[in-house]
Amino acid sequence: MPWLDSLRTRMSEARERAETGPPVRPHGWARRYRALLLALVVLLAATTLAITTPWESCGAGLHTVSADEESVGSSYVCVGLNLDSGPLRDDDPLDPLEKLIKGRNESAGDNFRTIVVLENLAPDPKVDSQPFPFVRREVQGAITAAWPKNGPPGIKLLLANYGSNADHWRVVADEIVAAAAAQRIVAVTDVGTSSENSRALVAELSRHGIATIGATVTADNMNTDLTGARIDNFFRVGPTNTDEARAAAGYIAAHGFQRVMLIQGAGKEDTYATTLAEAFKNSSKVPIVFTKTYDVKPLADTSREAYLRGLFSRWHNDICGARPDLIYFAGRGLDLGALVAALAGDGACEGLDSVTVMTGDDASTLAGKPLELNKDISVRLRYTALAYPDQWDMFTADPAYPTYKKNHDNFVAEFTGTHGFPKGELWDGAAMIEHDAVAAAVEAAVQNVSADPVSVANVVRSIDCNSPVPGATGFIAFDQATGNQLDKALPILSIDPDGSVHPVDLVWSRGRPLNTAPDCGR
Repeated sequence: MPWLDSLRTRMSEARERAETGPPVRPHGWARRYRALLLALVVLLAATTLAITTPWESCGAGLHTVSADEESVGSSYVCVGLNLDSGPLRDDDPLDPLEKLIKGRNESAGDNFRTIVVLENLAPDPKVDSQPFPFVRREVQGAITAAWPKNGPPGIKLLLANYGSNADHWRVVADEIVAAAAAQRIVAVTDVGTSSENSRALVAELSRHGIATIGATVTADNMNTDLTGARIDNFFRVGPTNTDEARAAAGYIAAHGFQRVMLIQGAGKEDTYATTLAEAFKNSSKVPIVFTKTYDVKPLADTSREAYLRGLFSRWHNDICGARPDLIYFAGRGLDLGALVAALAGDGACEGLDSVTVMTGDDASTLAGKPLELNKDISVRLRYTALAYPDQWDMFTADPAYPTYKKNHDNFVAEFTGTHGFPKGELWDGAAMIEHDAVAAAVEAAVQNVSADPVSVANVVRSIDCNSPVPGATGFIAFDQATGNQLDKALPILSIDPDGSVHPVDLVWSRGRPLNTAPDCGR
């Protein structure tokens, strides 16, 4: 190697000078071998950097955090704002979509506007309840909304990753705020799951004047900060947990259930579970005869699912004794899988041959997987969904049906035709609901006369019942006081043992489709 040859030459010359040169006053070792020392320091520094700088794998706006290589497939994950649209981990499964985004961003021109998609983009199945395919479909929906065939020019997308449980929310907030002006950020969309950390992140963005349009965050308190104060610049296209609980309560009462048991997640940081449970308690028209709670932290020696499977097995006698005809489950979809496995597979109950389990939208992460529902106890699984591709087929008798159906069909044409995504990716509604969040942001980008991010919230706020945005899940309009979606359509779906999903009913969060006069009058 050239540097090694050079080092040897310098050492040889130093020895010759010491042996043949004139007598001189002795110097210290460091001074006599200064060249050798300098070379060794450079070599040591280079070796150390090669070992300790994994952040070189992450691009601009990103920071490296360690990951469980066994479960994630990488020793590191990049968190922050992905300004270069590069990979977020080794063998990143989002790489094809990131390359597509990068190419479209590069052709956006100088007069561009940017929409950020915020999620846990590298979920760890040992810790996180949301599986990667759900995340991939969200990104596909965002791409469909940002770049329809005849859409407005100059729209850019950037992905932002806040890691498991939004643990790195502060890093993401700082990077988005730092890039807001240069990237002309219109809004941050999606937000992933409802948690204390995601609330803190949304509040921090709002403090800097940046609007957030949630897609899958349904916890009622997502529009308030950790002190309970309203987050001015937060909006959402999905329902609230109160909407979902009210829909479930109506379904339960209408179908004659009489003994309801509540099982709820109680972890303080998981606001999805805690607010869903509270909303159901307040909405249920049938008495709740028995309640069980659970809390689970990340475990070093077992997965969340395996732990809860064991815990729920210990509840078998309690459930048998309560003899519910319906269990309302206020918890994550991954946890629901452990519950139904324990119900169906841990022995028969005298007087309890079958039970209906009903839950919220996070059950969509469980759909598509085979479930053993017909064993010792037969389990019928129902959930209130954010969206479903055939939901409007349950709405054909209403005069508004042709308009809703047309908007949905336009979305499908863009998703499958313009972008070539498989139609089968639509089944869980993830692409549909994220499409609508980005569609609202695109509308704000088009209507806003300013490129300053702090000007956008007022434009989003003007998307009301008098000027709604057509979306895949229905018309998008925001309540002026809360930022919540008005009159959201909620499909009620069933999951069969083979994992397939089927529509059961379609209800509205305020009892009817969006209606201009009464909704704007409130």
